[in-house]
Amino acid sequence: MSSTSRVSTVFGTWCRASSTSADVDLEAQIITGSHAPFILPITPEPAQAAAPPTHTPEQPTATDPIDDFFGVTRATRESRHDSLRRTSSIGDVPPPPYADASLPAYSPTPNTEPVTLAMYLFKFGFLFPPFWILGAIILLSPLTAPADFEPSKSEDERQQLVHIMRETEVKWAKRCAFALLAFVVLLGLVAGIAVAVMHS
Repeated sequence: MSSTSRVSTVFGTWCRASSTSADVDLEAQIITGSHAPFILPITPEPAQAAAPPTHTPEQPTATDPIDDFFGVTRATRESRHDSLRRTSSIGDVPPPPYADASLPAYSPTPNTEPVTLAMYLFKFGFLFPPFWILGAIILLSPLTAPADFEPSKSEDERQQLVHIMRETEVKWAKRCAFALLAFVVLLGLVAGIAVAVMHS
């Protein structure tokens, strides 16, 4: 008793003859049959015809109060890039609004002070307090400019720069002296408390 079974797949219809023997190896069976081609359905319209339009008209609808507060608009507007594609040539495109704007004039801020050695000595004195001694010594030494200091400026401008640097250096040197004084007083208090505790 032999029967024929048909198997339909994506690749076609296949026929297989079954065997009457019960000891048939399933992996070693030979499939015989005919091949029928599989035809994909054809879409009636191209996908480009179904593209949505780029311009969505604004419709007056009820708005969300939160969106109104933050200035969010839900209606879409036509992109400016779409209007550029519709122009006939590049010469028809107007220049951007910022093309004619003049750039602001930049000038140094008047409150910036020059960087001096006394400023570094004050800041690094918190890590190594003897730097405050060196910073306080700057109060006793005069500031003189070297001969090649700012050769492109006039003598008056050079003297003004030296005056500004001296004022800044004196300010930071005074801070070094005050920090040194506070450090010495603090060390004296700690030493006095330690001696009083040891004698009691």
